Amino acid sequence: MPEGKGTYGKQRGRPSKPAKKKPPSKKKKDDPFANLKEGALSRSLGIPIEKDIPKSLLKRLKEAKLNSVQEYKGKKIKITALLKKRVNWALNFAK
Repeated sequence: MPEGKGTYGKQRGRPSKPAKKKPPSKKKKDDPFANLKEGALSRSLGIPIEKDIPKSLLKRLKEAKLNSVQEYKGKKIKITALLKKRVNWALNFAK
């Protein structure tokens, strides 16, 4: 049997695979908004992305307890930890 690095693949008739290179990132690493999902809060609240979210609703959601259910225009919204984080970010960003 042949010995050495990479002989197993060659011995079975498989071509050796070159290492895959990652494509360069389109977003700047300094951008604080690079990891944000556009419209995530709107989708979780059931409000179209085109419409603005009322600040009064955001304040009410921020004050609500975890795992409670809030109602807005007939829609029930369950308060989760992720939702609270998104609401807090939206309130801070709106200032």
